[in-house]
Amino acid sequence: MKIAVASCTKLQQINPQPVWLEILNEKPDVLVLAGDNIYLEHDHHDDPELLRAELDVLYKKQFAEPNFKSLLSDIRDRNAKLLAVYDDHDFLGNNRYGGDSSPALRDAARAAFVHAFGADVDGANIYRKLSAGPADIFLLDERYYRTEPATSAHDRDAILGAQQWDWFEKGLAASHANFVVVVSSTTFHRFGDESWEQYPTAFGRMRGLLQGRQGAMIVSGDVHRNALYDDSGVLEVVSSGVARKGLVFGAARKNYGILTFTEAAVNIELRGLKAGDRYNATIARSNWRLDQASDLYNG
Repeated sequence: MKIAVASCTKLQQINPQPVWLEILNEKPDVLVLAGDNIYLEHDHHDDPELLRAELDVLYKKQFAEPNFKSLLSDIRDRNAKLLAVYDDHDFLGNNRYGGDSSPALRDAARAAFVHAFGADVDGANIYRKLSAGPADIFLLDERYYRTEPATSAHDRDAILGAQQWDWFEKGLAASHANFVVVVSSTTFHRFGDESWEQYPTAFGRMRGLLQGRQGAMIVSGDVHRNALYDDSGVLEVVSSGVARKGLVFGAARKNYGILTFTEAAVNIELRGLKAGDRYNATIARSNWRLDQASDLYNG
């Protein structure tokens, strides 16, 4: 079973986007779009109708990009699965949170996302679980309920909200899959200016659920780089910058991940144009640590 992971797609910077054809050629069973699927031009909307209108236009343009369109058509033609979630740039704007905004504004952002992805979204709440081969995949909504760290750093329900936390914990407890993949739009560990570590109580809550669980991992985006990390005892796979330019030199990014599962192991291949964004590691479920991975490559 093969999962392709991508995030951070800015059509205003990279157009056309041939990287999607590389992912198409992998024929993934599941395509995960882990947020920032479009980029708002205006980060300070306070009018729900104007926000919805801009999001609708941007989604329409991204879905019309020929390579992206071909990938989504291939996914549907093969009855493969698409799992998508928003982050900040395709929700309310840079580092903005639904819980700090009016209900009408965050509802408009979520409605635009649901409209764009249609049948690939299950109801009003965009968080969901998918069982695929030996893995249970949990897709989290980390924008709608979230508030700034200054007000919720020590709230155990931070980031997800009480209802989503309850859904996730019950689903995780009921899972008997060999692997658990938790899709997080922002990184779990502190790679950039946003992460779960800004919310120590919620971070500890999630860590307590996943640490020591053989086959459990977090897959995240947001930071325009690829990375593997497990120093906290929780394995994190970061893949971000599928169609973005670098901040310093303005070079194109083509970062994406291919996770291939057997019943006993997962091969994690993170691809990118920069040597430092390329990884290849096979991790056995019985030795669930990066220092036990075979053929770990970065360079």
